[in-house]
Amino acid sequence: MALPDLAAFNEIITESILIKELLTPRIHILKYKLEFCDASILHVKEIIVFEENKIDYAYQWQEADTSLIVRWDNAHDYPNLSTSPFHQHVGTEVNVQPSEPMTLEKVLTYIMLQINVK
Repeated sequence: MALPDLAAFNEIITESILIKELLTPRIHILKYKLEFCDASILHVKEIIVFEENKIDYAYQWQEADTSLIVRWDNAHDYPNLSTSPFHQHVGTEVNVQPSEPMTLEKVLTYIMLQINVK
């Protein structure tokens, strides 16, 4: 397995860097970084647990200076959110908001719309 096909987002992606890949009979871990034409960065972490047919993810979009724009993840339960464990951190770690379950394609579509608005 390798990085997903990102051709649909070539307009905004300037570089993709594989950080880690681990494939075992139980899990597939994939970590990589995407750099965009506006100098912002997306850190991607996806862990596929085959037995459970489940994907744990974190998609952290940040400015070049590492300040958080948005991070979508499903790592923790937030009982006060109707979408828990799916949530997003907007602008800061403590600003936790509801989120639909995300995929890399949904995240990149969102980022493309935001970059094209700038």
